[in-house]
Order: sequence, then structure tokens, then C-alpha cells
Amino acid sequence: MKAKSLTDYAKSCYQCGICSSACPKARVVKGFLPRRIVYNVISGNSDLVVNSGDAWVCLTCRECEVKCPMNIDFVDMVRELRSTMVKKGLNCVVAHDNTFGSSLLNILKSRDIKPQRKQFLASDVKIDDKSEVLYFMGCVTYMDIVFKADVGFEGMEIANNTIRLLNRIGIQPAVLDGEKCCGHDQLWRGDKGTFKEFGAQNIEYLRKYKTILTTCPECYYTLAVEYKKKMGIELNVKHISEFLMDYKDKLRGKGDGTITYHDSCRLGRYMGVYDAPRELLKILGYKLIEMEKIKEDSLCCGVPQWVNCDDDNKEIRRRKMDDAVSTGANIMVTPCGKCQIHLKCLQSDKGEKTKGNEYNIEIKDLSTVLMEGLDGS
Repeated sequence: MKAKSLTDYAKSCYQCGICSSACPKARVVKGFLPRRIVYNVISGNSDLVVNSGDAWVCLTCRECEVKCPMNIDFVDMVRELRSTMVKKGLNCVVAHDNTFGSSLLNILKSRDIKPQRKQFLASDVKIDDKSEVLYFMGCVTYMDIVFKADVGFEGMEIANNTIRLLNRIGIQPAVLDGEKCCGHDQLWRGDKGTFKEFGAQNIEYLRKYKTILTTCPECYYTLAVEYKKKMGIELNVKHISEFLMDYKDKLRGKGDGTITYHDSCRLGRYMGVYDAPRELLKILGYKLIEMEKIKEDSLCCGVPQWVNCDDDNKEIRRRKMDDAVSTGANIMVTPCGKCQIHLKCLQSDKGEKTKGNEYNIEIKDLSTVLMEGLDGS
């Protein structure tokens, strides 16, 4: 099969400009227009786009794509642009590169390294190595170490509460010590080689499971979509909220308080999961108050793939937090660990408080709020 050229991703565009009007980054970065990027690609000026660095400005949030009348494959085109830029040495600014950058990845992708994830689990959770259901934990173990003390990230509580939820419906999932990073960030930063190495190692383990569950939307998308597209393996992957909906009759709630729900980009616009988390929260007794921008219109947290954590992206986070606070809810529920980190980082920014931005709303992971809302009987 012939590889796609950059033009192939965008050739049906007729320059209506809807992408630029939908783009959250275009609202805060002067001169950044998705429409202009597409125009330069289809008019033979791809080098101009590559050298401009605009591919790193893009959030890959997919808001432009879901509203495009011609179904332009904009985010995949951006990813290919990034791959070209990486080859030319025109790399991006990666936040926390010393922690989640090349050094850690070079260690983790070694086949001799076994992360030993089970040792981080709480003593009360029940797992079973022989289970047909696997819980793919993702990178919460590493992010817990870095961000728990820094911004109050829940970290391993996300994993523990997910397993507790499964235990409550009678399932003891398998957890892999040898699980490696799914490769999401590497793929979206243009590092296809590292992505494929992680994928090849994970596939050796994943093939044998009937169902693979994730809490991380990025893991969900990568295992369900990109592993099939890039490596030809089809896995039965479900987000924990979708899986729990199949057992909703077993759930009894005591949830109290008002919440608002944040649709993360990968779980929402990429995978189309909007209703399951909301239904579960309602089943468990929480009062859901919606933000102004939800579902397909939901604002991105502003820092995907740890790329370009700058003032422009901070402004997007401000707008997200303003939307959440304006609901009057006590808690903003997010299904994505990275979204939680980025939004809590804004809350803990002392500079924000000098501007009068208090952002008085608690930010919690979906699994934690669901577990807290379960009746103890």
C-alpha cells in the first residue's frame, strides 16, 4: 500500500474556514490558522509549514476535524508534519522532558527492563493473573512519583480505585508487571520508531486477553485504534466507563454533591465516549451540572503529549477552568490523568492567584468519584 503524502490528507479541502473558527489555539495565538496550514500543504508549500513550526502549536484536540464538512484528516496530517520536522531536527519543546523524555523512554523500551507495577498497588485490591480481563494501567505509576507532591495528582489512586470498582462487580482483573508505555506520546511527537518498539513488546502480552480495560483515554485510543492501524493487531479494548455500564444493575449509589464533567479530547472527540461516564455518575446519585462547552465542543486542557506548555496553552486552561467554575459545581470530574495534572497545575500556580483567579473547584478522577459514590453494602 502506497504511503500517504501530506497532500493526500487535505486535498478535498475547499477552504471554508470552519476549522480555524473552531480551533481553540487560533483564538489565543495570533496568526495560527488551521486553514492556512491546509492551504499551504495542498498548494505545494509543505516546506513552509514544516519550517514554520506550526505543527507543534496544534493541540491535536480534533475540534477542527469533528466540525469539518469535508472530513479533512487534519490531525494525522499534523502528525506526519511532526515526523518530518523530527527528521530535520526541528523538534518541539517538551514539558517535563527530563522526566518523560528520551532518557526514561530509552530505559523503558529495553526488553530487559520489567517495571514491576504490581508492587505499587494498594493491599486491599484483588487481582488475578489468570483473568481474561486485563487492566492496562498506563503511566500513572510514573506520573504519581512526579506530580503527587507537586500538584496533588491522584496517581496510583486512579489505578487502585479502578480495580476496587471492578472488584465490586465481581471481577479480579489481571495486571501486567511487564506492561510498557502504550507509545501514545511518542507517536504524536513524530517518533514512530519508539512507538513501534513499545507496541511490539506490549502485543506479546496483550494478545491473550479477552478484554483490555483502560482508564487513560490516550491508552484507550492507542491500543484500540493505532495498534490496529500501525501494527495490524485488533484488540478488544474498552474504557472503564463503557465496561461498567454493562454492569450498571450491580451498582448502588450514595453519591452526594454537585459535579461537572470534563470531556477529554481522546475519550470524547477521538473515541466518541460521552454518555457512559455521565450515566454512571447519575446512577450513583451525583447531581451533574454541565459546562457551557461540552462533548464535541469541550475545551482541551491545553497541553497534549507534554508539548509546548507555554502561556498560550495556559490561557486555554484558564478558559477551561472558568467554564467549570461558572457551573457552581463542587467537583470537576476528568477521565484523563494528564488533564488532571495540567488543570491542577494551574490551580497551584501562585501567579494565577495574584490575578484574582482562585479556581475554587475540586478536580478528581472519574474512577475515584465513582468509587466514592458506591454504596458500601
